[in-house]
Amino acid sequence: MMALSAVFRRNGNYLTVWLDYDTGEALIRKEERLPDRKIAPALIGETTPYIRIPAGSNAVPLTFGPAAGGLGQAGAFEILTYGERIVSIRPVYGYKRRGIEERLINRPLEETIAVLERAVGNFALAYTYAFLRAVEANPDEDVWEVRKGLLEIERLYNHFNVIHKLAGDASQKVATMHFHWLEEETLRVLNRLTGHRYGFGANVPGGVRILDGRAVERLGKLKEEFRELREELLESKIFIDRLHNTCRLSREDVIELDAVGVAARGSGVGRDVRAFDRFYSYKPVTCEDGDALARLMVRMEEIERSFEIIEGIDFRALSSDPEVREGLNLGLAEAPHGDVLTLVELRDGRVSWIGLRGASRINYVAFCRGITGNIFTDFPFGLHSFGLNFADADLWQGGEE
Repeated sequence: MMALSAVFRRNGNYLTVWLDYDTGEALIRKEERLPDRKIAPALIGETTPYIRIPAGSNAVPLTFGPAAGGLGQAGAFEILTYGERIVSIRPVYGYKRRGIEERLINRPLEETIAVLERAVGNFALAYTYAFLRAVEANPDEDVWEVRKGLLEIERLYNHFNVIHKLAGDASQKVATMHFHWLEEETLRVLNRLTGHRYGFGANVPGGVRILDGRAVERLGKLKEEFRELREELLESKIFIDRLHNTCRLSREDVIELDAVGVAARGSGVGRDVRAFDRFYSYKPVTCEDGDALARLMVRMEEIERSFEIIEGIDFRALSSDPEVREGLNLGLAEAPHGDVLTLVELRDGRVSWIGLRGASRINYVAFCRGITGNIFTDFPFGLHSFGLNFADADLWQGGEE
C-alpha cells in the first residue's frame, strides 16, 4: 500500500508524492484536488481539521507556545482540555517559516547545499544526502559510502539527544548528564571529521569533505559507554514506568496518518528509507507496542546498528564528476526522526523549483493522535519520544511557486 508522502501546490494543481515503503517505488502525480488522505491537510500546512470539540464536552481551549519551555523552538499546539486530560490537540505551524525554498532557487548547486543544510541544522546531513540523491545521475559508490557514514553519525547524536531529554523528563539526573555527554562527544567527533559540529560543508556536489578520518576512532569508546549507560537506564523502574503506555500510537494509526520513521517503527510498521536505499543493506528495527518506551527501544537498537555501519567505513575526502539530472527528480534520506524528501527540478544545472518535506510535518499529527487522552504530565515524554522539530515542519508552507 502506498503512503501519501508529500503534497505541494504548483501551477494551480497539487503535486503529490506517493511512496511504497516495502519496494521503494515512488509516484509523482499532478492532481486537481487534494488527495483523500488523513494527512493531506497537514502536508499543505493546514492543521485545523485535526482538532474538534467532542459533543457535550465542556472542554476549553488553550494554546501552548509559540514561546514556551519544553518545545525547544518557536511552534505551538492548540489544546482542548477540561482539566488534566488532553481532549483534542493539533500542531500549529508557521512560526519557523523562513522561505527556505525561495532561497534555494537559481543558485549554483554548492550554494544551494550551503543554504539547505542550514534550514534544519541537526538534520543537515540528511537533507543534503536527499538533495544529492535527487540531482546526481551516476553516483560514485565510494563517495556515497562516506556520506552514508556521516548520516549515521548524525543519527547517533540525535538519538542521544532524545534519550537525554526523556531521562530529564523523568528526573533521572545522572542518566541525563551522561547521555548529554554522549551527544556532545559525538558532535565533537563530527567537528573533527568535517570541520563543523553539524557537518556543514561535508556533502558537496560529486564529493565529500573530510578533514580527519581518524576522528571516528573515538566512537569505539563511546559505543562501550553507551552500552553501560543503556543497561543502567533501563534498570530504572521509575523511568520505564513513565514511558510505558504513554502516548500510544497503534499500527492502524500509523497507516491512517501515513506516519514515518521512528514513530512508525515503534508501532510495528517498518517504514525506513534505508531498506531500499541502494547504498545500504538494512532491515528496519521495529517494536510492536507503539508507546514512548517502544520508540525509545527502537532508538537504542538503531544506535547499535549505526555504530556497526560506521565501523566499516573508510572516512576520507573524495571527489567525482557525476552527471546532473535535469528535470524533476525525487531524493530521500532516512533522517534520525524519519525520512526527509526533496523534490527538485533542475534547469541548466540550477534549481528552478524545489519542494521540501520534513518528517516532522507528518509526525506532529501522529504525536497529537497518540497524546490525545493522556494527561498533561505525559506531554513531554510523548513529544520527546518522537524527536521532532518545528523548523523541519515549516520548510514549505504550501503556497504557489
